[in-house]
Amino acid sequence: MPRNLTALRFLYAVFLSAVILAFALFVQQGNRLQTDLVALLPQERQWNEIQVAADKIQEKRLNQQIIALVGHSQAERAFAVAAQISGQWRASGLFREISDKTQPNLTALQHEIKRLRLAVLPQNVQNQLITEPVLYFEQYAQQIVNPFAQTSLLPLEQDWLGLGRFVLAQSQQLSAVQWNPNNGMLYIRQQDKTWVLVRAELHRAELIDGQQALLDLMEQSSQTVRQQGGALLTAGSALFAAAAKQQAEKESTLMSIIGVSLTLLLLLVVFRTVRVLWLFLPIMIGMLCGIVATIACFGQIHILTLVIGTSLIGVLIDFPLHWLASALFAQQWHPERTMRKLRLTFLVTLLITLLGYGLLWFTVLPVLKQTALFSAVALISAIFCTLLYLPFCFQGYRPKFKPRPPRFDLTFAAKYQYAVLAVIAVFVAIGLYKSKWRDDIRQWVAMPPQMLEQAKRIGELTGIDLGSQYFLIAADNDEELLEKDKQLSQRLTELNQPHQSLSQWIQPQARQRQLAQQIAQHIEPADYAVLEQIGLPTESVQKDINALIEQPPISLQTALNGSLGQGWKTLYLGEIGAGKVGGIIKVARIQDSDALLNLANQQDIYWQDKPSHLNRAFQQARDQAAWLKVLSFLFAGLLLWRLFGIKSAVKILLIPLTAIVITIACFGWLNMPISLFAMFGLLLVSAIGIDYTAYMHTAQEPLHNKRGAVLLAATTTVISFALLGLSATPAVVAFGLSVSIGVMVSVLITFRFLR
Repeated sequence: MPRNLTALRFLYAVFLSAVILAFALFVQQGNRLQTDLVALLPQERQWNEIQVAADKIQEKRLNQQIIALVGHSQAERAFAVAAQISGQWRASGLFREISDKTQPNLTALQHEIKRLRLAVLPQNVQNQLITEPVLYFEQYAQQIVNPFAQTSLLPLEQDWLGLGRFVLAQSQQLSAVQWNPNNGMLYIRQQDKTWVLVRAELHRAELIDGQQALLDLMEQSSQTVRQQGGALLTAGSALFAAAAKQQAEKESTLMSIIGVSLTLLLLLVVFRTVRVLWLFLPIMIGMLCGIVATIACFGQIHILTLVIGTSLIGVLIDFPLHWLASALFAQQWHPERTMRKLRLTFLVTLLITLLGYGLLWFTVLPVLKQTALFSAVALISAIFCTLLYLPFCFQGYRPKFKPRPPRFDLTFAAKYQYAVLAVIAVFVAIGLYKSKWRDDIRQWVAMPPQMLEQAKRIGELTGIDLGSQYFLIAADNDEELLEKDKQLSQRLTELNQPHQSLSQWIQPQARQRQLAQQIAQHIEPADYAVLEQIGLPTESVQKDINALIEQPPISLQTALNGSLGQGWKTLYLGEIGAGKVGGIIKVARIQDSDALLNLANQQDIYWQDKPSHLNRAFQQARDQAAWLKVLSFLFAGLLLWRLFGIKSAVKILLIPLTAIVITIACFGWLNMPISLFAMFGLLLVSAIGIDYTAYMHTAQEPLHNKRGAVLLAATTTVISFALLGLSATPAVVAFGLSVSIGVMVSVLITFRFLR
């Protein structure tokens, strides 16, 4: 046997060497740590191909865009500071494009206005031209002779009808942003402050590699603005992702340091020997193998997987502690012999825990798949290390003192057990009634309140919609798209629902031709006679009317590619697959959500509400995880039945199941929802609870000795998971709290009923 053990140790050492080499290779290659929030989302199974394609286009646009507003009480200072910030951003090399100034060629702009003047003519002006042309020309004449009135950029000889006057206003109606012709910058004037708009588009590589550099640049820009008495507002998905990564890395490091330190301190106090450092060998090996396996399978490991993985310290050390704790109470302790006695316990616990993680693999959530693989591999590796190396590391170990085995006086509970059970039953019943089963995407990441407030403020100032609720319209071509867009826009107007749509800006080509013909048919020389009174040649007006008929209509894509169409590009998606083109209608300040849902026929008009959609997906994943847990209990019951008989199997399973029910009740009293991650914590409660009950049932040790070992292991576990309560992410807090409460309850029940 020793020879076989030596061979196994050698083979495992070779395996660990390969793991270390693979880890070094992954580190050298870089880009193995995943921080993209999209990776947390469920695999899409409900949206069709068109909806998924449209969502990806929207995500790409949002992920690469950074919006900033530079504000100052003095307008000139605001423009100067904004120019300084743009210079800093260009020098950083993080951005592919920075839009801080727009200086169009006047001749080209005039040509564009002339081509667009009929296509973007407001509906009320169209109606007036056709039904009340005399009134239209009277108002036009008054504007011409008024020296203070705002006129068109087109000279009269290029636009005798005056249609070009409305082009700029129509092109800028999406937001409250104005253009300063002196410096070419975009700005908003609100009360006593001028806000200058700066847009930037990141290099795609910087979404992954330059997140810390992006945060540093934003901090530098903020300091620059503050030093000059101004204010800076920034928004962008990349900023949220970078902040989430930074927060997760800090949390992971802090929790690891505190968790290891507290666990080490506890072990040093209990065992009073530096040899306890060897107990961390299975932990380090398990974590390393888990990381390598996850990267090998998924290509990357998500930062949230690592944050949750740090809590495994308490679980991975349970097995070594079950083994080493017996040395504190045994008269004659032999490492190898004691390990052989515990092999069955370790095997049962390992199989049941792996069963839970294995079923978790079938969830639709990628981060849970990663966590399941990471935890399973870490657990297997840690147990092998415990079995093969720890007895060798503790050869000749003798405790320096023999603590008295812990004794638990349960006389009171036994004497008044019915009263105690009644109180517990009422507590659990009320807690279950108060419990809420709900998931919210906002709980999955720690969104800095300051960033959220700045994004909200930017939306209020600019009128730029940063939300993710919109109608998706699919059509065979751009003409059909505009027609459908117009019909849907009219129905939204009837519902008094504020929205932004392409048809609010440009008409389909067929409508442009029809409008030109209607103008020619309905306008007579007498209608524009007032222009002759102010000195305009009426024959030129007639020529301009004829020119409208001869002018070819402008297409949607041509209009969008011009300088005046840039602001409307966000509403056009282009090719979205299946031979379709797509457009969106953004809605704001939703009045009646049910009425909006009724407008979507799910054939060519879809209601896209990403947060609600994700919340439903998370709820389905949570329900799926719950059913998988039930299935794992059935499989575990079959395994325990085969090993220990039906009575022992029911007793072993009933304890963690009761702990889970009480934990859910505690969440109800704490007014915390049972989310997907809380459910994941309950899965671990069952695995850890079965570990303790199986050890108490199978270990050939005195009762008090086994209780001491379980209490020590549970303490290290609670330390690790309770630290997750320090997280700024509500989902992580719920995960840690569910495990901590569940483990403590499981231990109490185990001590009470397993004797």
